[in-house]
Amino acid sequence: MSASQNNLTVLVNQQDVDGVNIVNRTIGAIEYAGLAGEFHKGILTDTSLHALDLPTANILQFYFKNTHATAVITITGTVQGGASQTITKVQPGAVFANWCASTSATAGFTALNVQSSIADATFEMFLGG
Repeated sequence: MSASQNNLTVLVNQQDVDGVNIVNRTIGAIEYAGLAGEFHKGILTDTSLHALDLPTANILQFYFKNTHATAVITITGTVQGGASQTITKVQPGAVFANWCASTSATAGFTALNVQSSIADATFEMFLGG
């Protein structure tokens, strides 16, 4: 067995005005037999850029949820073999996930940073690879 079995299951559900499912699609489990996996809950105490401490050199599984009511959290990162760039701005209550099921020369991130629009923004995340 791998050192860390990292799995993600997603349910995409859309309903009409009567509550009848229009789309009810389960995606996953997207599996990866990895080296590491870490789940964190955190607080960004200020609005400066914070580098994430990666549990492995190449992050192939990344889940991030902004749990704050008003903060917007910007995620920047370096894709393997690339340059640092803005990945997304995670709005209050929103989720971002990038889950690679295999590795290659261009899969995953070698650096990840987060920056909040306000102090004391809360979040949760999973980093794996």
